[in-house]
Amino acid sequence: MTSSPLRLGVTVAMCAVVFAAVATAAVSLSRTPGRQEVEPGPRASVTATDNTAVSVVAGDTAASIGRRLAANDVIDSYYRFELLALLLGWESHLEPGAYSFEPGLTTYEILRRIHFGETSPWRVVFPEGLRLEQVTDRLVESNVVDAASFRAVLEDPSPEVVEGTLAARRPSGTSLEGYLFPSAYTFPLDGTAEDAVRQMLQRLDESITPRVWHQINESGRPLHEILTIASIIEREVVDDAERVLVSAVIWNRLAAGMPLQMDSTVQYAVGHADEWWKGELSLGDLEKESPFNTYVVPGLPPSPIAAPGLASIEAAANPAAVPYLYFVARGDGTHAFAVTYEEHQANVDRYRGAGQ
Repeated sequence: MTSSPLRLGVTVAMCAVVFAAVATAAVSLSRTPGRQEVEPGPRASVTATDNTAVSVVAGDTAASIGRRLAANDVIDSYYRFELLALLLGWESHLEPGAYSFEPGLTTYEILRRIHFGETSPWRVVFPEGLRLEQVTDRLVESNVVDAASFRAVLEDPSPEVVEGTLAARRPSGTSLEGYLFPSAYTFPLDGTAEDAVRQMLQRLDESITPRVWHQINESGRPLHEILTIASIIEREVVDDAERVLVSAVIWNRLAAGMPLQMDSTVQYAVGHADEWWKGELSLGDLEKESPFNTYVVPGLPPSPIAAPGLASIEAAANPAAVPYLYFVARGDGTHAFAVTYEEHQANVDRYRGAGQ
């Protein structure tokens, strides 16, 4: 069958339109199109890595965003940005947020980030077992906050920071130690120290599922004590299988009225900026007067000593049904557990050497 002249003409016209669209899109991908006059927008800020920060707010159009990007030298042509958004059908689907753009991005790459809400915020990973000072150091090193402002929030969090979070239930006078949940975080470019603290507090709330809450309630201890036990487990244990065993030792010693004598609590008490977790403790360290030193103060410390992960929180609420009262490190990341002091001393002699 042959095509009619009219149909052929329409086809050619459509191809021309598609070609023009593709050509325009291709031009928009260029990193060095000609500059245009642009309307001024909010001033950008430059991060430590020379990224340029530009905010998109609700109600912004592709045209207004394009002009703002061009005004801050992120793109050279706001017209091409707007046209590409129209071609892709994204002109009404651009997400608000604080964006960060590194040099050399194409217009498409920039548009795609805004369409999908990829704000390119700072990403910081906090492993389990860090104390607040170490959390602060990581945030400062990642340029998320300045040390002074973050410490100020930790020392005296406003009601707005803790309101509605589990941290609001902690005993009066205790710090936020143990309540900033260890995880991977992304922090917005325009966030504050208060925002960062609240985000980490909320992550704890989100991480304690109804199943874990049931375990905590069944344990008979309040959340603050469970977090405190969990923080000790986190610092004492390397092998995951031992979490419930160390938990059992803590519970059993508390029930027997024995001092916990956990080295990790002494490490917390004597820690300082040069060595937050001292490796070899001295006799003087073990005798240090501190409410966190469980060699000299009976019961649990007044608050957690580090940020426990979910596995340690569950172990704290679910100790193993074993009679252990002692444990000593074998030197390979595991521990030897004992019921009696005589058994424990034999383990100490075996793994540390007689007289140590």
